[in-house]
Amino acid sequence: MKTFAEIISTARTRGPRKLAVAGPPNAELAEAVARSQQEQIAQAVIFDDALSAAVAVRNGDCDVLMKGSMDTKSFMQAVLAKESDLRTGSLISHVVVIEAWGRLVLLTDGGICINPTLAEKAEIIRNAIPLANALGIDEPKVAALAAVEKVNPAMPETLDADALAKMNIPGCVVQGPLGLDNAISPRAARTKGISGPVAGIADILLMPNVVCGNICAKSIMYFSNCPTGGVVAGTCRPVTFASRSDTAETKFHTLALGVMMS
Repeated sequence: MKTFAEIISTARTRGPRKLAVAGPPNAELAEAVARSQQEQIAQAVIFDDALSAAVAVRNGDCDVLMKGSMDTKSFMQAVLAKESDLRTGSLISHVVVIEAWGRLVLLTDGGICINPTLAEKAEIIRNAIPLANALGIDEPKVAALAAVEKVNPAMPETLDADALAKMNIPGCVVQGPLGLDNAISPRAARTKGISGPVAGIADILLMPNVVCGNICAKSIMYFSNCPTGGVVAGTCRPVTFASRSDTAETKFHTLALGVMMS
């Protein structure tokens, strides 16, 4: 897939799914839900609290969990709770899907893992692979990002990027450290003389920490017209969340991603 239009089309073939909305939807989410109902993608069930919504999804009463008008911390506490039993492994992370440069690119993690260790960065990569596969990317190319392309002991993220590139993580190809420009632009990679299997054509952008990921994702959302949507990775059922300030379009894309993953 190369566009959100294809994601939405796929979601229509899976729908309508039951969407468990944790907390009352704000105006933007209400608009997204109304559109999803009109297009036979999802039917929303509103829950007063996140834990009840999460348990409903885990029990199969609903198909997709989505954050309503509540803060991310409260929502994720419910996702991580023993009662909801939504975890599949040791780590849960967030992935933003971006339609840009004529393709779909995944950015992770800009919403959950604050300052991941090397082992956690490897887990974040593994969490993103199933989503990439669902989008038709069989062996995603992962760029471990940093501010420079050479290992520098004074910049720990470059050491981690180099180590990740040498791990041979199954199901993907990792290269790093790479700058954002030469990770996604073939021209930038050529200009800087950077080659390799990922340079200029990355499918997954691995961020050094949540600050970089959050600022990068929101910069794309607010300084460009690139369509975006976000899902939680590392759960046994589809879980999605968007910022309360995101547009109705972004929330609809997020919803469609969740239905596609169901």
